[in-house]
Amino acid sequence: MINKELVKSRFEKSIETYDESAIVQKAMAQELTEKICKYAGTNFTEIFEFGSGTGFLTACLADKINFSNYFANDIVEKSENFVKNIIPESEFIPGDIEAVEIQKQYDLIVSNASMQWVTDIDSLLKKFRDILKPEGILAFTTFGEQNYKEIKDTTGLALNYLKTETLTQLCESYFSIEYLEEKTEILLFDTPMDVLKHIKDSGTNGIQTINWTVKKLKDFEKFYSLKFSENNKVKLTYNPICVILKHK
Repeated sequence: MINKELVKSRFEKSIETYDESAIVQKAMAQELTEKICKYAGTNFTEIFEFGSGTGFLTACLADKINFSNYFANDIVEKSENFVKNIIPESEFIPGDIEAVEIQKQYDLIVSNASMQWVTDIDSLLKKFRDILKPEGILAFTTFGEQNYKEIKDTTGLALNYLKTETLTQLCESYFSIEYLEEKTEILLFDTPMDVLKHIKDSGTNGIQTINWTVKKLKDFEKFYSLKFSENNKVKLTYNPICVILKHK
């Protein structure tokens, strides 16, 4: 079970360092926007974004898409400041997306790099289907089972990333799939400690608190260096997935 309070705490602490560290997430936001434009067009009335964070996706959409009303949600309340700086007239709805009540209907629901933090994706997909207008679009990015595989091999800790086949089946239960693509991105770092810093600065260490003793850190560095070195660097795998769905 995902500890949502820990997730919230870790993202709150990383909010000032997220933009610089979340390289892959920024590229994902740009790609998602491009795919929305290609497969769903550029004109919408009501847009709802969940997991808005520091506004990567918000800024991309504001630049490329026409809309009348913009609503944003995030578990971290400070996210409102980032969204309002980009779209001053937007409305912010704080809270855990799985728990907040949504009354309106939208013709575009979007999210970048947040779905992996959802406890019950099936229920959330059904919830979104119910608040989408006919012919409405749900577009999101998330991560597949290879994401952070080096961290899982080294520490045993990982989110319960879905297999692409499983995610596809869940989506097909409620939507027509317009586009679904999985990629692999490798980032290289000088040392295993730089990997840990990168994860901390991007707030994606909200799985479980680790009591890092000196011995644990040394063991982590030794194992990671031995197993995941490449050209005098150490690697970290990202496994982004981009999805465009249409209301049946």
